[in-house]
Amino acid sequence: MDIRKVAVLGAGRLGRGIAECAASKGYDVVLFSQGAGGQDALRRIEKSLDRKLAKWAITESEKRLILGRISYTLDLKELSKADLLVEATIDHFYTKQELLRTADHLCRPEVVFISTTSTLRVSDLARGINRTDQLVGLHFIPPVPDVPVAELVRGSQTDDAAVEVAKQFAARLGKQVVEIQESPGLVNPRTLVALVNEAAYLIDEGVCDAYQAEQIIKDSWGMTQGPLEMADRLGLDLVLSWMEQLQDEFGPRYAPCPLIRRYVRERRLGVKTRLGFLAYTEDDALITEHNSKQEGKRED
Repeated sequence: MDIRKVAVLGAGRLGRGIAECAASKGYDVVLFSQGAGGQDALRRIEKSLDRKLAKWAITESEKRLILGRISYTLDLKELSKADLLVEATIDHFYTKQELLRTADHLCRPEVVFISTTSTLRVSDLARGINRTDQLVGLHFIPPVPDVPVAELVRGSQTDDAAVEVAKQFAARLGKQVVEIQESPGLVNPRTLVALVNEAAYLIDEGVCDAYQAEQIIKDSWGMTQGPLEMADRLGLDLVLSWMEQLQDEFGPRYAPCPLIRRYVRERRLGVKTRLGFLAYTEDDALITEHNSKQEGKRED
């Protein structure tokens, strides 16, 4: 089937990144979200494109063309026009399953479904829909436009044709697809939360502050972003949720550091609140100068 229109369920950071990336490769994209921040999605995508424009990565006309391919709606009936569905909502089983069931009724029978789940099994999600053989797990890693790899998993009944559709879609988005075995947390989320959690313990124990941990890990391993900035950009509430789900699945090795729980209780969530492990400007840029007691060190 010729895929021209892609429906993206979820207008958070992941959904926006997929929408921007797909539109930049020529797809028409419709974003669906009923969350509080959904209607701000197009403005945030434009803001992302403006950063590329400032770096001469795109032209003004390319920016307008990309934005012109993206629309936003609350009306799920528009799913009937989609050629491919990408589910990019929060990793909550019943939320995802209910959305997939609704989409299953509204989308044409031949439409392949992609779930970006990080911590849930595709096989479990597929049991709630009729097209059990057409659901593929494809984990895009934020920031989606900039990360060149994606993790693909099959459910127990996923057929080869659906996998091929997902691979072709990812390839057109410029992603190298690595197919792995189905497991909660996949590779990227499981390794990232382990690194973030240990860094949080170092901060909580007073060994270093957040900026020191970030600099040492990032510079010694040649990373463009360290684990703490990655966590802040994902949202510490999401990272905590991942840790709790992985703890339920694999045991205490994923038990969250108390510092992370405290930050989430205090709504110190990262970029979206301008303060997480590190601090950020209104334009989402990292503030590199800091007061270590205020921004990173364990409170006395």
